[in-house]
Amino acid sequence: MSLYQVIGTHTPDWLLADPQGGEAIAIPCTPGKGTVKRGTVMFRETNGMYSPAAAADAVDGKYLVILNEDVDTNANATIAEDASAYRAGRFIEGRVTLASNAALTDAIKLTLRKQGIVFVPKDGTTTFNNEVSNQVAGG
Repeated sequence: MSLYQVIGTHTPDWLLADPQGGEAIAIPCTPGKGTVKRGTVMFRETNGMYSPAAAADAVDGKYLVILNEDVDTNANATIAEDASAYRAGRFIEGRVTLASNAALTDAIKLTLRKQGIVFVPKDGTTTFNNEVSNQVAGG
């Protein structure tokens, strides 16, 4: 065991930058889309159910939400799984993705902003380095 090491590292999986500002709703997820991860952008299809959004689905005119929990849409092929999602809020940049874990483009972020979903940059934290240097004091 080393006396000098990085301690106390913790990376929370928060989506919201401001927990007070998120508007949560329940959404029915389209069956047969596999396990959809928390933080995925979902779009409402014409039948009223929600599916993971690819870049082509995250456009003006489509109703978009951010999934707030992992959901297994293969659990029942005939009944839509209900899931918690946010229809508005301030989200941490980099925590929200499209289907298949694809990154959001600036154009998609603008589309989301028009619907009340905005992003704030991740706080940059520095790690305190407590390693002993080879320099001698005063020399």
